[in-house]
Amino acid sequence: MAIQREIEQLAIPTILITLIPENSRQMGPPRGLHPQDFPLGDCLGGPGQIDVQRAVLRDALARWESREEPGIIWERQYPAYVPDPTLTPRGAPEEA
Repeated sequence: MAIQREIEQLAIPTILITLIPENSRQMGPPRGLHPQDFPLGDCLGGPGQIDVQRAVLRDALARWESREEPGIIWERQYPAYVPDPTLTPRGAPEEA
């Protein structure tokens, strides 16, 4: 978040794509997007999920363009997202 603030101070808008919005809200990002139910490591969608990745990026750009109050994190569902079965909800590999 510190880098994001520095960039914003140069009048360059930024957006945070976060997988842990409760922690990010405490930091007060200028703009944020939370792809719901994505594990850590899959913030844009899984490998090869081009349509999901494109949808997340489009939503991030739409959030970037919006004129909402700073600190608001959009929460979005992506039904086409297929989680990697080897990852837990927080991104760690499943134990054997």
